[in-house]
Amino acid sequence: MKNKTKVPFNPDDFDTSITVKELTKKFPHLLDLDYKKVSLANEIIPLNYEIFSKDYKDFFSSNIEDYFDFEVDAVI
Repeated sequence: MKNKTKVPFNPDDFDTSITVKELTKKFPHLLDLDYKKVSLANEIIPLNYEIFSKDYKDFFSSNIEDYFDFEVDAVI
């Protein structure tokens, strides 16, 4: 038997956070919605993502570009 080198668990290996801007590249239909009328948070939940940026507020802008810097995480 070969000796396997044990590597400590690194939770960052499973880091799946991206920005809203990166998310729109995966789901371009998000660019077409009016976020004064539709919750971005509710739109991305069915896509298995959630917003975890503390500064995020629903309905503050109709333009998704104003949300581009917020971080989202994949729901696993």
